[in-house]
Amino acid sequence: MKKINTFLRSMTFGVILLGLIILFSVAGSVIPQNNEVMYYVRSYPSYYQVILTLGLNRIFTSWYFVVTVILLCINLTLCSIVRFRRINEEDLVETALQGKETVELDPESLDKVRLELVRMRCHTRQTGDRTVYYKNGFGRYGTFITHLGILFTVVFFALGMSLPKITDQTCMPKESLVLEDGTEIYVDTFSITDSTGRLDYKSVVNIILPNEKESGLTEVSVNHPASAGQYKVYQQTYGTIGRITVRDKKNHQDTFNIESQDFLSSDGKTGILIDNLYPGFTETEEGMQLITSTSGRYENPVYVFVVINETGQEAMLAFPGDSIDVGDYTYYFEDPVEYPGLRIKKSPAYINLFLLIAVLVLVFGLAVTFLWIPVVVLVTPAGYRICSQKAEGLELRLKSVLKKEKE
Repeated sequence: MKKINTFLRSMTFGVILLGLIILFSVAGSVIPQNNEVMYYVRSYPSYYQVILTLGLNRIFTSWYFVVTVILLCINLTLCSIVRFRRINEEDLVETALQGKETVELDPESLDKVRLELVRMRCHTRQTGDRTVYYKNGFGRYGTFITHLGILFTVVFFALGMSLPKITDQTCMPKESLVLEDGTEIYVDTFSITDSTGRLDYKSVVNIILPNEKESGLTEVSVNHPASAGQYKVYQQTYGTIGRITVRDKKNHQDTFNIESQDFLSSDGKTGILIDNLYPGFTETEEGMQLITSTSGRYENPVYVFVVINETGQEAMLAFPGDSIDVGDYTYYFEDPVEYPGLRIKKSPAYINLFLLIAVLVLVFGLAVTFLWIPVVVLVTPAGYRICSQKAEGLELRLKSVLKKEKE
C-alpha cells in the first residue's frame, strides 16, 4: 500500500498524466467534437472508423479522459498534502544544518557577515550560541501553492468541459434564434466555400444578450466561436434547403423554404408535392442522372416534384428560375438557400470566474517560488552555513563583503 501511495504522489506519475491530458486536449482541438456521425464520415473518410471507435469525437466526456483527470487530481492532492506537511514540520535550524559546509571565519569577519545579513533584513532566531538568519520564509510555500493552482485549474477545466448546456440549432441567413432566456442569435451570412472555392464553412453571427450587450458581427468556424456572456456559438454543420415563391392572380405572393414531402396547396387538393432537391445532374447516353451526394455546394440544383390537380398527378423536374402554373397559382423555383447548423454552448457564469481564480493562484505560486527565494543562514562562533536554493549567489555576496573589508 505504501508503494502505491508513493507512486500516486510521485512527480513521474504526475508528468505522465499531464502529458496525456495535453495530448487529449490537442486531439480535441484538432478534431471537432460532438458532431453527427455523418460529419466524420464526410470529413475524415479514411479515419472516421478510428475516430468513432476511440471516441475521439467526444474526448472530453470519454471514460479515459475522465479517469486521467481524476488520477491527476489525486496525484496533485497527495503532493500538496505532503509538501504542506513537510513545510510545517520543517525546523529552520535543522534546515540550516543541511546546508553547505561551514565557512570558518574569525570573530571580526563573522561580525561583518552578521551585519550584512541584518542589512538584508533577515529575521533572527537564537538557539544557544547559534543564530539562524532567515527571510522570505513564505517562499517555502511556493511549490505548494503552485501545485494547488494546477489542481484547481484541472478541476475547473474538467467542470468547464462537463457542465455547459449544449444545444444544436439551425438558422437561415438574415434570421434570428431566440433562446429560452431571451438571448438572440442573429445569423447575418453563411458560406460553404471561400474565395478560392475551397470548402470552408463559416457563419457571421451576432449574439445579443437580454441586457442588450452583444458580441457584434463575428465570423465563426468549427474551432473559432463567437462569445458573449455565458454563451459561445460554434459552426457545427450546414445544410441546403429549397425555396419556392407562390404568387396568385392578384400578385400576392409568399416565399417558402421547402423540404422533402412538403405539399404547397391552398385547398389541400391542388398544388405541388416536393419529392426532393438534388445538388446536380450528369448527362449520359441513357439520359439525365441525378447526383445524390450532398457534400459541398449545390452547383446545378434540380427540384423533383409532383403536380397534383383535377386531372391527376405528374412527376416533373425544375431548375432555379423555372416556374409552373397549377390551378390559380404560379410556383417560382428559386435558388436554394445554404444555412448553418450552430452549436450553442452555455457555461455557468461561475466557471469562468473559478478558472480565472485558479490561473491567478497558479501564477502567484510560480511568483512565490521564483521571486521569494527562502534564505536561511546558520551563524555559529566558528563561522556560517548557508541553506538556500540560491546558495551560490548568497555566498558570493557574503564573500564580496568580506573582500571589500580587507581591501
